[in-house]
Amino acid sequence: MESLSSTKYIQKHYLCRGHKIFSKYVEKGAPTVVFETGLGDESGSWDYVQNQVSKLTSTFSYDRAGIGKSDKAPTPRTCLDIVYDLVDLLSKAPVEYPYILVGHSFGGLVIRLFASMYPELVLGIILVDAAPEYKEISYEKILPEKNILPNREYLNNPMLNSEKIDKIQSYDQISFNKYLYDIPLTVIIRGLSDVFDQDLPNERILEIDQELQLNFLKLSTKSKVVIAKNSTHFIQNDEPEIIIEEIKKMLSIFK
Repeated sequence: MESLSSTKYIQKHYLCRGHKIFSKYVEKGAPTVVFETGLGDESGSWDYVQNQVSKLTSTFSYDRAGIGKSDKAPTPRTCLDIVYDLVDLLSKAPVEYPYILVGHSFGGLVIRLFASMYPELVLGIILVDAAPEYKEISYEKILPEKNILPNREYLNNPMLNSEKIDKIQSYDQISFNKYLYDIPLTVIIRGLSDVFDQDLPNERILEIDQELQLNFLKLSTKSKVVIAKNSTHFIQNDEPEIIIEEIKKMLSIFK
């Protein structure tokens, strides 16, 4: 993997809505590719992909409040809180809109809400094994009985996830603000199951995730799907070139 030292990033904190947020960016004119991480992940999870894309255009990544080098914020939080932080952050950093939004896992929820609320700022969306809303409820039909209650508790109790996100309220925000985009939307889905727990039906969970993510194609009139056949959930680690290639294709439309 390419080191950060090979790319000259500006690394800076900005005060956004009462807390300092760490950002890392390269300014090369519009459009700017904005990276959003999965739940509990620092901006560094995008390092390799961001390094490669930074050779082509402006890029921007950051640590959400309470993660990495950013200050904590009052909890529980919701996707709407994160979107408001991001809008404030992007207004202060010297990167140009419009944006191509790239979101992994939970970050997919954030960028979908951002694009629905501020469509005039967004040129394209790339969802990377993105979390569907209410996915935990969908899992219940295939989970062993002993796992159903913990799964529901995890959904309902913000204190049980790493960022203390109110998932129910966040999912409701996504559903309420659902928007039919008329911009390029690429859905990248993992092809291999993750094995977090040997007692779980991991292959069936993969099938449900794939089925739910295929529904994202309905969000735009210009959508496509790519299967990362040799990847588990962290496609940016297993097959980063797939993500880079899809960003390049999207950039070619606008540059």
